[in-house]
Amino acid sequence: MDLFSDIDLLSLDAGNTVIFLDHARLEKIARGLGHDVDAAKLIETEGKAKRGIGGDGEVVEIDWAEAKAPGARGWGIVMATMFEAAGVAKGDLRKLLEALWAHHVDHNLYSVVPEGFVEAMEEIRGKGVKVAIVSNSEGMLDRLFDKLGILSSFDAVVDSAKVGVEKPDARIFEIACKRTGTTPEHALHLGDTMATDILGARNAKMRCAMIDPFGHYEGMYPDVPRAAGVVEVAREIMRSR
Repeated sequence: MDLFSDIDLLSLDAGNTVIFLDHARLEKIARGLGHDVDAAKLIETEGKAKRGIGGDGEVVEIDWAEAKAPGARGWGIVMATMFEAAGVAKGDLRKLLEALWAHHVDHNLYSVVPEGFVEAMEEIRGKGVKVAIVSNSEGMLDRLFDKLGILSSFDAVVDSAKVGVEKPDARIFEIACKRTGTTPEHALHLGDTMATDILGARNAKMRCAMIDPFGHYEGMYPDVPRAAGVVEVAREIMRSR
């Protein structure tokens, strides 16, 4: 049986799978605070942060005002690691993270939706496949998805801040299955991070594939299937049905 056959649930990470980090917006905010960083460099250093979270490198964690807010610790580690690697002094990270968080709460920094996403989700759901978000997030995904006009594309949104469990814990995937009336053996999870998405899906006995548009894991984890993107996978599932 191939990766895309017999799928009843398409389980999706949110950040960098359905909603992509707006690197240009990050650059603008950082430059407004006097930091000479650019979007291209932040794309590169985001990979360093993701690999570090998975144990393939070091991460930066600092104390900042909202660090104990739901979902904020992991978010802060990613941002601090990215920006320090991009050249921001460690002593300046606290102020930068607090500014970025304010923007993030106002309008999520992960907000770029792939072209054709809404149409692809409508088509695949029309074929009887359920679609669920399974995300380690800050409890604001419903509001963000509504703002972006994609909330109706999902049968369930499982936000870790609301359900009290995070990937890679299998229970968050089990919640998605329960809410959609599906089972892990007929589910495929797509995500961009080895430490949470791939390991989590494997813990839940789901099939999985990695979305890695910037090549952050190039040459690593040869046993993990790669997928070009959610839209492309949806088309493959439809063809298989």
